[in-house]
Amino acid sequence: MQAHRQSRILICPLDWGLGHATRCIPLIDELQKHGAKVILAADGPQLNLLKAEFPEAEWVSFPGYRVSYGKRTGAGISILTSVPRLLYNILKEHFILKSLIRKHKIDGLISDNRYGLWNHSVSTVFITHQLNIIAPSPLRFAEPFLRALTRFFAERFDECWIPDAEGDDNLSGKLSHGYNLPVNGGYIGVLSRFSKCTDSNDEPIYDVVAMVSGPEPQRTVFENVLLRQLPVKEKKCLLLRGIPGETTITHLRENLDIAGHLPAARLNNILKHKPFVICRSGYSTLMDLTFTGNRALLVPTPGQTEQEYLASHLSNKGFYQTCNQDSFNLEEAFHNAGDSTLRHPFIPVSDYHDSVSGFLSRIGKP
Repeated sequence: MQAHRQSRILICPLDWGLGHATRCIPLIDELQKHGAKVILAADGPQLNLLKAEFPEAEWVSFPGYRVSYGKRTGAGISILTSVPRLLYNILKEHFILKSLIRKHKIDGLISDNRYGLWNHSVSTVFITHQLNIIAPSPLRFAEPFLRALTRFFAERFDECWIPDAEGDDNLSGKLSHGYNLPVNGGYIGVLSRFSKCTDSNDEPIYDVVAMVSGPEPQRTVFENVLLRQLPVKEKKCLLLRGIPGETTITHLRENLDIAGHLPAARLNNILKHKPFVICRSGYSTLMDLTFTGNRALLVPTPGQTEQEYLASHLSNKGFYQTCNQDSFNLEEAFHNAGDSTLRHPFIPVSDYHDSVSGFLSRIGKP
């Protein structure tokens, strides 16, 4: 009898920052454990990051949406004014996908927030934590339209996976709760790149780890804000610039080391010593913090309504501190952290195992 070949799964993360790529890491690892052949489809920093984590994986260059945030225009405004171009890119990637499926003999696809990547000839999954998009205040009237549009695209896929937990003890708040889910939707628990890591003691120990992330130009703006205030007095600090490629930790000045990016295993071994973390309130970063249990100061990207909401939501729940980028004061935040009574969010991190197993079984191959 002829043996079945491996299931070939295309993984396609959105290209807004690194978070959509990092949260694909546990899914890729789980797919490989089940014997699936993973093909990475991305470009730029996202592709570089995934290739570094999975050097043995096949890959294909697949351009993303390439949306940028202005220094003066709010991120939400920038995105909404880009909607016509986004819809064009969604349509374009939908038709490009057909040739990728034929060329690479794809059996299934997992799309992280790339709306156009459904196809009825293969099994498809759409991942999002943001079913209920929060518009900037002047455009709140558009939220019902955005909610309907998101569900329209999500329901084109066979499944919609929401990386969170149902119920009150959740991470995303009203971004994925409070309204009916898509008919194909369900919560799969937290996706953290650290869930596949094993402990070692090969990394330096730091008191503070500052992590820069997100699209330009705000990535550089935040990096410069941090560089002006680091290090905290008499504390050993590490600044991660959020630029994949350069993974060597170098000494910048007294009590301050710097690196472009660290693979998941190395960063996990630094965070396990529980340094105080300064970071954006991007959702993938928050899932990582949920997994590691570090205290953190959340500094949302100015004008990015999703991050501003998440920082406020989780601060009000008593999970993390938060402050605006314009009023950022590192010494004050570190001092306040020492007196903090913040509690750690507890959200399942293993539910996605069943989701991956079910997805592969529905493809119909062992």
